[in-house]
Amino acid sequence: MMELKMSQAVINKLEGYHSNEGALLLDLDDGVGPYSKLGICSLDTSFRFLLVSDKEVPAPTPLLSHLRLDLFISKDYTANYFDQEPKLNLNERFQSIMLETESGVVDRNVEIIDLRKQSF
Repeated sequence: MMELKMSQAVINKLEGYHSNEGALLLDLDDGVGPYSKLGICSLDTSFRFLLVSDKEVPAPTPLLSHLRLDLFISKDYTANYFDQEPKLNLNERFQSIMLETESGVVDRNVEIIDLRKQSF
């Protein structure tokens, strides 16, 4: 199982979304899959956390984390981002979550989007 390290500030922020229903997906917004509405013609890498209902979890790859929520990667082909000791840190000034690896910053603003009340 892949591991995603998180600062305590990120854990606190994500656990604010905890409920007994749903799962948390770490999704690459690349225009592919049920949660991407548009293809993005950009060189930027854009990850986001998606809160989805249990019945909407599309057999993703689990990630080991220190959250009370189940955490998954929504697209297996993004696993190459997670073989370089990924970690999430909070930018205190902007309260944004940053995804970093040994190579550097992957995404400076990992959004949190609650989709549990929407249907696809």
